[in-house]
Amino acid sequence: MLRRMATIATVVALVVAGCSSASTTPSPTTNAASGAPQTAAPTATPTAAPAKVTSINYWYWQDDVTDTTIQTLANQFEQLYGIHVNIQSSIAQPNFYQSLVNAIAAGNAPDATHLNTNMFGQLIQAKVLEPLNTQIDAWSGKADVIPSMWSFVKGPDGQTIYAMPNKFLMFYMYYRIDLFQKYGVTVPKTQEEFVAAAKALTHPSDKVYGFDIRGGANGQDQWAAFLVAGGAQFLDSTGKVAFSSAAAKTSNNLYISTYPDYTNPGAINDGYAQITSNFEAGTAAMIINHLGLAKTLDKWDSAKTGVALIPSATGDPTKTTYMGTMNANAVLAASTKKEAAFKWISFLAETQAQLAITKSTNGYLPVVTSVANDPQFASNKYMQISIQAAANSVTAWPPIPGTTVATQKTWQPLFQGALTGKNSADAVIDGVGNTLSTGK
Repeated sequence: MLRRMATIATVVALVVAGCSSASTTPSPTTNAASGAPQTAAPTATPTAAPAKVTSINYWYWQDDVTDTTIQTLANQFEQLYGIHVNIQSSIAQPNFYQSLVNAIAAGNAPDATHLNTNMFGQLIQAKVLEPLNTQIDAWSGKADVIPSMWSFVKGPDGQTIYAMPNKFLMFYMYYRIDLFQKYGVTVPKTQEEFVAAAKALTHPSDKVYGFDIRGGANGQDQWAAFLVAGGAQFLDSTGKVAFSSAAAKTSNNLYISTYPDYTNPGAINDGYAQITSNFEAGTAAMIINHLGLAKTLDKWDSAKTGVALIPSATGDPTKTTYMGTMNANAVLAASTKKEAAFKWISFLAETQAQLAITKSTNGYLPVVTSVANDPQFASNKYMQISIQAAANSVTAWPPIPGTTVATQKTWQPLFQGALTGKNSADAVIDGVGNTLSTGK
């Protein structure tokens, strides 16, 4: 069962530091179709396409819908293996899980799909994901995958692998350097300091607010990351749900206390696009997100973008647990083209594809050592802060049925209810904790 993974610290450090046991990454070349640097994949030797398979259907969501990296990779994959990939990427992440469930129920499921760790629980329970242990054991690229990455894609039994690692990330805080300097505010380390900073940075006459709380689509991850840094736990050491704790409630109260006085107008409904826009416009001085936002902000104005660990209960990273997650690729059990589908998702975990994905605007941290060792990432401040977070204790939403319900249904109405006074702040913690326990 996925619980704290303190050992991941050593593994994630490979993103910027070479590993003596790993082979040297080949020099990148340029792909004429995309202009993106590419590297020869160690396991991409062309093989015959599976018999009678000409195409597969693959579902994938994008934070940046203008990014063409996956389509470019699909074109390369078809040239290598003679398998055409029909990509469905028009479904936004907030609607992705329910759309997938509906397609499965209607018998129209894709052959392979992108998934986040918080989507695994119910899909595993319903047995709609194909176990991949046998295929992975026979895959020549297995040894290149950073070992701890497998922890994110195993089921509750801790043994069965249900997806191929694809993009790893840690949550951290972005802050506007210029606004902190303008108002003389110090970057907060504790959660009490965070609330004080949000207050000090709020100047409605200048249309500046301290924090965009993201009460809309998928805000549960940012919220959970703050609570985890405050001492909340999803599961205890025995694997029992332990979320409804005093630490979780204290951290939740601090988070909610920023609303409405120190948060952007409309923050209760803000999603990814809104927090990005508000940060760039200078109306939000702090936001919580992950590496997926980094390239967008880097193109905007890197000099104004600061990064820091999420403020914690103690302010001491060595005494703090931070939250990470994985976007992975799975094969649907109902697919009649499992061999081709696995060929595709394993291709996306090989060196050539991983380098392209990591450098794309939808890229996170690579999951293979051959790319993690690439020195071009050593000076990247967004990867550095991710590694700094992962150098401590790390946790993620657990792969249990209750996680899917908690993240997709329970959290948002209770959280928005707490912001508007329809229910108490503690009701959010108790509701999520109960859902994690019961799956309802």
